[in-house]
Amino acid sequence: MDENSNRLLTDKDLWILIAQSSVGDSYRPLNLRGAVLTGVNLAGADLSGANFSKADLRGANLQGANLSGAFLANVDLSHANLFGATFEGCVLASAILKHANCDEADLSDANLANADLTKLSAINADFTRADLSQSFMLYADLTRANFFKANLSGADITGADVLEANFTRTYFNDTKMTDILNLERSVGYKG
Repeated sequence: MDENSNRLLTDKDLWILIAQSSVGDSYRPLNLRGAVLTGVNLAGADLSGANFSKADLRGANLQGANLSGAFLANVDLSHANLFGATFEGCVLASAILKHANCDEADLSDANLANADLTKLSAINADFTRADLSQSFMLYADLTRANFFKANLSGADITGADVLEANFTRTYFNDTKMTDILNLERSVGYKG
């Protein structure tokens, strides 16, 4: 049985909801709180300000989507394609992004406190001023990621690859950094 056969909304239905929520004088951000949307294809969609808290977006394709200011607390984005997506000012507190692809994504000013980013791929991702406190980035690929003024207090980045990552003015307090790869080739880290 197809894993998406139990979904009540098709990808086409979702695109119609997105279009309807963003037209006219009565603009209201999309509210899909708690929705089961595994494997949904919303690549390039404008989902700014949307509420996806507690939603199941495992394996979703959100490549290039705009989620600026969206509320994604406690969302499950495991194995999701978030390549080049914009999460500027987004709330992803306690979100699960295990094995997700966030390469070239904009997560500036995002709240990722207590998020699980285990084995996340975030090559060239922008975490400028992001709150990553108490997050888990175990074995994540953070190659050339920008953490300028980010908060990594209490985070666990054990085994992460930080080749050429920018840690200029990054806040480290009780950050667990065991077996980090290429720390000596990062920028701005003052250990």
